[in-house]
Amino acid sequence: MVNAINSAVIGQNSSTKFKTQQAQTFNNSATTAPFSLPDNYTSTSLINAYKAYHGIPLANTVSFGHSIREAFEQITSDLFTCRESDAGAEKVAIKTEVNDLIDDLGEDLVHAGDALKTNVPVNYNKKAEDKDIEARTQLKRMDDDTVLFEMEVMPDARQRLRFKQDIGVPQQSSVLNTKGNLVAVLEDGNDILITNAGTIQKKDSSDGRLLIFAEQMNANNRRNGYDPFMVENVPRIVQTTSRPSVGRGTELVIGMEKGRFVPEVIAETVDFINRIKSGEIVLVPFVAAPNAQNLQLAMLAGGYGSRAEYANVASDKIFRGDMSGSDCTKGTYRTATGLTPMETTFVSLHNAGLLDCSRLQIGDNLKFYLNRSGVNKGNGGFTVDLYNLMARDGRKALAIFPNDSMSRLTGATRRMHELATSGKAAIAMIAKEVDSDLARGKFGIMKISPDCEILEFDEKPPVIKPGYTNARGNCLTNTFQFAISAEAFDALSKIEPFFPKSGKNKESRDWSKAYVPVIMTLAQNDDIDKISDILSAKLKLETNSPYFRDAVAEAKEILGGQRIYAVPTDEPWADCGTLNELYDTTMKIASGAFPLEDFERIHVLNSVDTATGLVASDAEQLRRIQDKYVTSGQVIAVKKADRINPSIVDDYIEDGLIVVNEPAQR
Repeated sequence: MVNAINSAVIGQNSSTKFKTQQAQTFNNSATTAPFSLPDNYTSTSLINAYKAYHGIPLANTVSFGHSIREAFEQITSDLFTCRESDAGAEKVAIKTEVNDLIDDLGEDLVHAGDALKTNVPVNYNKKAEDKDIEARTQLKRMDDDTVLFEMEVMPDARQRLRFKQDIGVPQQSSVLNTKGNLVAVLEDGNDILITNAGTIQKKDSSDGRLLIFAEQMNANNRRNGYDPFMVENVPRIVQTTSRPSVGRGTELVIGMEKGRFVPEVIAETVDFINRIKSGEIVLVPFVAAPNAQNLQLAMLAGGYGSRAEYANVASDKIFRGDMSGSDCTKGTYRTATGLTPMETTFVSLHNAGLLDCSRLQIGDNLKFYLNRSGVNKGNGGFTVDLYNLMARDGRKALAIFPNDSMSRLTGATRRMHELATSGKAAIAMIAKEVDSDLARGKFGIMKISPDCEILEFDEKPPVIKPGYTNARGNCLTNTFQFAISAEAFDALSKIEPFFPKSGKNKESRDWSKAYVPVIMTLAQNDDIDKISDILSAKLKLETNSPYFRDAVAEAKEILGGQRIYAVPTDEPWADCGTLNELYDTTMKIASGAFPLEDFERIHVLNSVDTATGLVASDAEQLRRIQDKYVTSGQVIAVKKADRINPSIVDDYIEDGLIVVNEPAQR
């Protein structure tokens, strides 16, 4: 026991200097003589030293068998995105079970004022330019006999979370830490409440008191907030318009990786179609864009890169070190509009005249592609798979969309389509201006010419290089909504054999890091030797082959004069790649800072309490939360996702509505 406590209390920093500082504080001694622990030291003396070091009155006896830091290690779980450990497991978040910490350690805090304190790392960045971020953390017995759990991240993240509750309170409370950004989470049955700048308090304390307080400061140390909720009212729509569609539009293929979130994506898509047929979702009459049929649409949904982490924070619905995976994806998360991010993109494509959602039919203008092959798992290789899959006469280009962004890029999508099918552009990227601090390490950024040709591209740079910011200090970022010409794909096919191999299967290709540099190098240079040298240096291609330069020359000829262009836009766009970003977007939707269709605005009006700032998924959930809790500030409520029967996948495969890429037979 003595050794365990020594490790827990003093061993948080095992250096002699740290031990000496603690002991000198305890002994109230000014001596500078070297300090060593006596052979007969006791656990009581170490506890007293710990209390003295943190300013806890020595009269109060704290009895515990392990430190709060050790408790964190036991009650904190890493959350992963990958189904299999050998698929490149990516840790996307950490979840700390607050109620478990209070129950495990709260009884050790006997008197009011007793506290256990430690620093907890909340962000680790491999880039040397960034420092690790820690949160000052404590458990403390309060005067009213509740236990306070507190995390304070200052000054970097400028966040403070406090959970004040009785020991044994039945609600499951936790902190979700996504790469240094914290949110407070409360699970209550099928409802989940989330906040990073609000308060949640139980109305009925008969089974225990509970108060959650979250605060987030901006760069000026002022509390973050949104404008007052002012969602304009509209007449209630009771039936769909009778005006027919004009033109055929094109088709969309939704691509998914083996087993990961596939049932949910299919089920949500079917639900979206049924809600249109029932009149719940009311769309403007579809008018096909000129040459819409010449653009193929594709959406990456479920398992490519980090595009499908978790959407639901319920402890039984997200990865908790279990590589067998989860049934949830961000694509199935519903905001206050009643739509998932994926469905929001469907509506934007409809409004742009590309996808007729009023006549959406699986197997006709909407198809599924399931990759079970184990190769081309990256977004680049998967994009090539989709292009090869969707051979069709007259097809000029393929447009890619993610399933986890909330956007109303109607005008930009039209311009991207026009550019991609004109024969002028090898790649056309929809680009959005963002703050440079937000872009750093998170988004691909670009330099463009006056005619919007992309001159340079830097993928998620840890440091923003000169020339990438404008006069406002902002960067132009890739929204990962882009179109690729048929010629660009053909040119890539000539270079692909020279990419390095990984084991028996082709290495996954990242679109921005691998394929964009190839096209950009071909487009911007005329000398074949120079192109070959640049590609060799950038991508470590296998250039020793005598056929390499011939392949480069052939690719250059195929590409012709096509270039890479940006399509800048001021239209609303939000990357919902993490729960924090999804939270932020939800608040913007509720506050009227996001353009809404009439049917979405009606849903928001019924799902938002404009007086308190509570944003729910629907009216029924809003009333349920209001009956049980008092909230203020920015609080959102979401529902736990229902588990979907995986047999839905087999049913669609049997019906021929899913194209499957199976593993190669040995």
